Amino acid sequence: MQSKFFDLPDFASLENKKKIWVLPVPFEGTVSYGTGTKKGPEAIIEASTQIESFDPELAISLEEYCYFKLLPEINRNVHGVEFFLKDIETFLRNNFVPQNDFICTLGGEHSITFPLVKFYKQAYKDLVVLQIDAHADLRNEYEGSKYSHACVMNRCLELGCEIIQIGIRSVCKEEWNLIKNSPRITTFFPWENLSPSQVAEKCKAIISKRPLYLTFDADGLDPSIMPGVGTPEPGGISYEWFKTFISELWPLNLVGMDFCELAPQPFNVLSQSVAAKCIFKILTSFFYQQKRS
Repeated sequence: MQSKFFDLPDFASLENKKKIWVLPVPFEGTVSYGTGTKKGPEAIIEASTQIESFDPELAISLEEYCYFKLLPEINRNVHGVEFFLKDIETFLRNNFVPQNDFICTLGGEHSITFPLVKFYKQAYKDLVVLQIDAHADLRNEYEGSKYSHACVMNRCLELGCEIIQIGIRSVCKEEWNLIKNSPRITTFFPWENLSPSQVAEKCKAIISKRPLYLTFDADGLDPSIMPGVGTPEPGGISYEWFKTFISELWPLNLVGMDFCELAPQPFNVLSQSVAAKCIFKILTSFFYQQKRS
């Protein structure tokens, strides 16, 4: 595995730079269709080294604002998903402080988001989770497990988090009823035809000054630019839509994030390159708005 993220130095030359921990979690335990998410973290890290650290649209360089500390992989617990998620929880609790540490986690399947949200929720009681995804992931149980990737947002909801969903275009009836009846879920469906600017403004109004955790499932993007996923859904978010949305989302208090469900394809580096670019745009636009505010 590469030793650097975005091929940047893993130390701060200036004290005011933000440290970002990069946590690879190559877990693939409850996937229900295509496989390969265990290869996602390594692929994203490798692709990131091919991305220029300068953002020409914002005229800023990522290394001016942050540096990355690449952590060792957290490997799968052989006893099953619930035990593995507890391993992640223990690792976070023993090594990090949620009020101080910004962790960018690379999955792996989406189930790994739960212990990360739980980690930040312990410090931020009013935490809001912004989910970019094709699937609602709000089932109470799937294929015999309450900790499946298809249930992760339901588990976050049980923690008391408010959830905002973007890109959702595949739900079961159980999830549909929960979305319609829960005051703590706001879902922006593609067929509502809202512009990225409109969605960004609505998100900011909901989140306000509360802390934000961002979870990004690769299949939230359209498969034309993100073919490397286990359960592709047509009609997803375009890169231009995402770029406009994320540039207008700030200023908000982003405390942590993850990018999950990338399943890299053989002989095709498109998906991991798009994933790395999306992470890059989240960070550059976040720091740019901090600079302006």
